[in-house]
Amino acid sequence: MPDAIPLSTYLSTIEITDRDTINKRIQRGIWQLGVHIVNVDGVKERWVNIAEVTKWAMKNSSHAA
Repeated sequence: MPDAIPLSTYLSTIEITDRDTINKRIQRGIWQLGVHIVNVDGVKERWVNIAEVTKWAMKNSSHAA
């Protein structure tokens, strides 16, 4: 699996999440720009750092140790 994917690809794969949800996570400090969401020079679209999002999901899952 790639380290990061375009936000549009992430949204089409994870159908329960939309762009507004991602923006709210950033605004609330749940996800951080430069960590979970990255801006790539010369590219309009934001990218999702899959490794960091996976860490966040595992840390916040109901099965976290």
